Amino acid sequence: MALSFGEKIKSARKLKKLTQKQLAKEIGAAHNSVSDWENDKNKPDPDTIELLCGVLEISPNYLLASSSDDFSPSEKLLIKKYRSLDQHGQETVQIVLDRELQRTKIVQQQTERIAELETKANNTSDIDMHPYPYLHRIACAGTSFAFEDIPTEQKLVPYMPGADFVIGVLGDSMEPTFFDGELVYVRKTDHVRHGDIGIFTLGNEWYIKECGEFGLLSHNPDYDDIPGSEYIRVVGEVLGKVPDEYV
Repeated sequence: MALSFGEKIKSARKLKKLTQKQLAKEIGAAHNSVSDWENDKNKPDPDTIELLCGVLEISPNYLLASSSDDFSPSEKLLIKKYRSLDQHGQETVQIVLDRELQRTKIVQQQTERIAELETKANNTSDIDMHPYPYLHRIACAGTSFAFEDIPTEQKLVPYMPGADFVIGVLGDSMEPTFFDGELVYVRKTDHVRHGDIGIFTLGNEWYIKECGEFGLLSHNPDYDDIPGSEYIRVVGEVLGKVPDEYV
């Protein structure tokens, strides 16, 4: 979708790290004028547009054009940086982009699926059910639990895009995000990003925790975090909760 006139000004201003007040001072305009332009309430006169483009280092053609083929200043900067990389760097960027596109697609599917389940909550006959491998209360949100002590089986629950199995939560160290006895969908992966909720192992103990910069984070302040260790392994990424009526 093409950016509006005001969105182009705002994007270019932020790229230059200018506040509305600073930009207004640079071109000799009132502070509220910049706010009005960025909110598309009105447009500056041609002379002011020329001043704006000079300060923001954008062309009048870009600012006034309505074509969706125009790139924003931030997009142009990304292209410039990409072109300055060597072959290895460009290949790395492409790998990351492909992975992020796939992640974004999965997240979008999950969001749509959760909304669909909420809409169909009162009519279970419309819900697409799927059998998932089920690990009984092995994802510890408190004290640890050994994997070999937990039986597995198939559990029929609503389908979730990207999920490979469901797992039970044991303990309360992740409250109020996850509660004891709840089930969560998990996608198998050996990598999660900082801020993601994942299933982790440390020795033969399994945990559901948030991936932090320096270790595994508990959401319940009554519990300590688990310091980072080379022995921590990622089992999967938590995609969301199984609806309570299917637990």
